[in-house]
Amino acid sequence: MTGKYSVIVIGAGVGGLTAAAYLAKKGMKPLVIEQTSFPGGRCYSRIIDGVEYDIGALYIGGCAQKILKEVLGIDIACEPYRIGIRIGQHLFSMPFDIQTLRELLWNQTIRKDIFRLALKIPNLFKPSYFDCHQSIGETLDSLTSNDIIRKIGYVMFGALGVSPYRLPSHYLRMDKHALGTKVGNPVHFLGGNRAIADLLTNFILKLGGQIVFEQKVNRIIFENGRACGVVTKKAHYFADFIISNTDIQTTILNLCPPDVFQCDPYISKVKALKKPLSLVCVFLTFDSMTKFPRGFGAFFVPSPSPIEEFEILEYGQFPNQSTFCLYVPTNVGEGMERVHRGTLQFYYPRGSVTSEVLNRQVQQVLTIGLDYLFGGLSSKVLNYSVYDPQRYEQSFGFYPSVFGVSPDLNQERLPQRTPISNLFCVGDSVQPDRPSVPQAMESGLFCAHMLAKDFNLTM
Repeated sequence: MTGKYSVIVIGAGVGGLTAAAYLAKKGMKPLVIEQTSFPGGRCYSRIIDGVEYDIGALYIGGCAQKILKEVLGIDIACEPYRIGIRIGQHLFSMPFDIQTLRELLWNQTIRKDIFRLALKIPNLFKPSYFDCHQSIGETLDSLTSNDIIRKIGYVMFGALGVSPYRLPSHYLRMDKHALGTKVGNPVHFLGGNRAIADLLTNFILKLGGQIVFEQKVNRIIFENGRACGVVTKKAHYFADFIISNTDIQTTILNLCPPDVFQCDPYISKVKALKKPLSLVCVFLTFDSMTKFPRGFGAFFVPSPSPIEEFEILEYGQFPNQSTFCLYVPTNVGEGMERVHRGTLQFYYPRGSVTSEVLNRQVQQVLTIGLDYLFGGLSSKVLNYSVYDPQRYEQSFGFYPSVFGVSPDLNQERLPQRTPISNLFCVGDSVQPDRPSVPQAMESGLFCAHMLAKDFNLTM
């Protein structure tokens, strides 16, 4: 079985779907090939123990809705929510606004530090300031010595996905030329994560594109230095352009023949990319009478020392207390739920640990951790299922992590276009920076813009 298309997209993650949707809107009829039975990749929903949970991305910024509406003309309903950060006896909240400021000022021990920080905030609008401070950790240290403010900063800027001393400081820049995507404040999409992927899928199909499921691309075909098609177990598909929504290392090192790039320094850059730490995911149900603060959809509990925690995790062990996030989308809005659905995540050490060690850490987080978040919360858990990284990847088809590739202060994310002029990569392992659903969608849009120019399509 063979077929010829203008564009083939490998993988139906939101980056690939966004690229395909934009090109379909411009009149092209792309083919999307997905190895699983579901679209969305790291942004979808699955049934676990009879209950539907969002998988992959638990934080979706409001810019995802903006991209769907303003670029593609797709309407999608969503509700904003707040994120609670438990530090000691206090619950602070974000997005950072007047409510957060009040919460900080109620804590008399940090009032002076808040005013000192306010005097230094203008530095974040000065590009030169970031020449002196390479990482988020260094930058926050220069702004404040207050441990509570720093921990809030770690959560606000995604540093709990990796040590803040390895995250580039430009994540904090506030001037108009700041690098990185503007992800927006967190929102819950009505219908869950699956709503985004389902809408994009239907949009592509309606405009004449095609999506085939349960076909894994085994290799990319090359002729005369150009990508010209892909091979699956069931078929050979040929195209003028190839967009890969799989991990950039998988694309370049596994799907492409080894002689394609020869001694190109691009290969060295791809090989140098480091895998991020993986996550333990626990899918829970709580009694429907469980009371969470109104309007809060997620909660973070930082460990006593996030910096030390990442050192211990990289060494291959669990810390005494794990930083964890509890995502409770059923607490957003006015819907009456039979149970509250929650997803709890914490970091798995580099390498592997025994099932006994993992179970001990799970129990500690589900008891001591949940009761620290809200007194008596552990007793409200009705049921739970633990997915370690191996089980998660086998069940859902992707690696459970916050970042697609681990950030490196000395290496920028690679561009969407590879050294092969008609081969592109999209998703959370390429530009623009930061981990998020809007980031993956923007990578797809940037790629589609370049490809549309190559086809001389009207922008």
